[in-house]
Amino acid sequence: MARTATVVFAVACLLLPVVGVAGEREDQAFEQLKTLAGTWDAETPHGPAVFNYRVASAGSIVIEEMFPGTDHEMITVYHRDGERLVATHYCAVGNQPRTALDASAPASEGLHFAFTGGSNMKLEDGHIHEWTIRFVDAAHVEEKWTYWEGGKEQQSSAFTMTRRAAE
Repeated sequence: MARTATVVFAVACLLLPVVGVAGEREDQAFEQLKTLAGTWDAETPHGPAVFNYRVASAGSIVIEEMFPGTDHEMITVYHRDGERLVATHYCAVGNQPRTALDASAPASEGLHFAFTGGSNMKLEDGHIHEWTIRFVDAAHVEEKWTYWEGGKEQQSSAFTMTRRAAE
């Protein structure tokens, strides 16, 4: 019995560093997202666009507003859910894909959000399935969004955003 307790204790000690870092990447990523607060200009495959970011609800969410004031306006809300960093994308097509940060993706490649489900949609319906946000520097961010339909990727759109000078 004492040997079993010793083995269990040793295994628990080995796992402690792993448990200690769970959520650490998500914490760092969420803090990075908060630095986006402000207005950004982008050249997208659909033409020039404006993106607005703001931190709200006592710092517990980041709201991304894409194409504000247009027929294609969309909102994405990022927040923590326990140790996870999650986002819900309120799409112009009327559905709400949910994603979570893929913490196993290399940090050098940016923040990769992968599909976890959605509302007002079937899996085969057209939806944003994943996206990556890569911080180039304080004034430039690259994003790549992937659209799925029929259960597979249909198109990807990549663009660079430039922070608008404070007015």
